[in-house]
Amino acid sequence: MRDDAQVLLPPLRRLALAVVLLLVAGCGGGDDDGGACGPITREALDSSYLVHVLGDAEDVEYTSDPPTSGPHQRAPAGGGSLDDPLSRPMQVGILELGYVLLQYGPDLPTADLTSLHTLGGPGVVVAPNADLPAPLVATAWTYKRTCDAVDLAALQEFIDERSGKGPDS
Repeated sequence: MRDDAQVLLPPLRRLALAVVLLLVAGCGGGDDDGGACGPITREALDSSYLVHVLGDAEDVEYTSDPPTSGPHQRAPAGGGSLDDPLSRPMQVGILELGYVLLQYGPDLPTADLTSLHTLGGPGVVVAPNADLPAPLVATAWTYKRTCDAVDLAALQEFIDERSGKGPDS
């Protein structure tokens, strides 16, 4: 029996190595995994996060773009897909509630936009934003993920990890 185990061990090791290499190759394994989204990054808490903005908020400054904390307006509860862009103070107000905000630029292809809207719902707001640094940016309270295209798995991961974690949630 021992001799059989020694004879089978090298082929089993080769098979195990082949499986591991295939899994690593399938997951990307390298710096460029081919995914449409970058990593989830944590941003510094804007020191003016306790400031409530009233009325026109055009002159409010933020430490990140789109903002993940800072001066904000009270946001309505809910979620879903919006047709109009949100002001930056309203964006932060949504994040303060613990919601995830998925904002997309004007050049996002229609098929991607249709897929993106499927993620909108309770605790997730989807809205246009012509001033983004990328075609799609997901934000949550002090967290951000930037995407070149819609990657539903990566966006769902962000939603699952960050939803419900705002200071007012």
